[in-house]
Amino acid sequence: MGKRPQCEEEGCCKLAVDGVTRHCVVHGSGKRCQQEGCLKAAADGGTPHCVEHGGGRRCQETGCTKAAQGDTQHCRAHGGGKRCQQEGCLKAAQGGGTQHCIAHGGGRRCQQEGCAKAAQGGTQHCRAHGGGKRCQEEGCTKAAQGGGTLHCMAHGGGKRYREDDCFELVARGSQYCRRCPQ
Repeated sequence: MGKRPQCEEEGCCKLAVDGVTRHCVVHGSGKRCQQEGCLKAAADGGTPHCVEHGGGRRCQETGCTKAAQGDTQHCRAHGGGKRCQQEGCLKAAQGGGTQHCIAHGGGRRCQQEGCAKAAQGGTQHCRAHGGGKRCQEEGCTKAAQGGGTLHCMAHGGGKRYREDDCFELVARGSQYCRRCPQ
């Protein structure tokens, strides 16, 4: 059996999948997803679709349509894939090189010297050190607080009570603000 040729796509270093197209899977060779408009490779397991469109092994939890992870029969939410190695923790391990969930030190960490918190979003820092979504108010450097907004609490972010012309912050564990009658 001879050595497979290299993909003919300019600048690609991968091996061609078959001798017919002389391209790697990324550049169009092999079985393709049959979903209209999708250019991804079909998932292993004899299905005609990529994982995103239902191909490959699926989670065995009743009603779940997510892909099974690793050598397991379930998605991450239902116990599949790599698990945190901290005793008693059932969460999924985060990051390729770690054996723990975010809470137990897994995943990307803040790059600020001396900080052990998790990096937020696509940044290299935790929220306290400038990572994650930031307030969109001009000149503000605080973290956005969610609640459907992109602002810090001082500029209207966070979960708000939105009845009777009240836009106060909702009290923790409640659906009402502290000032409005319940």
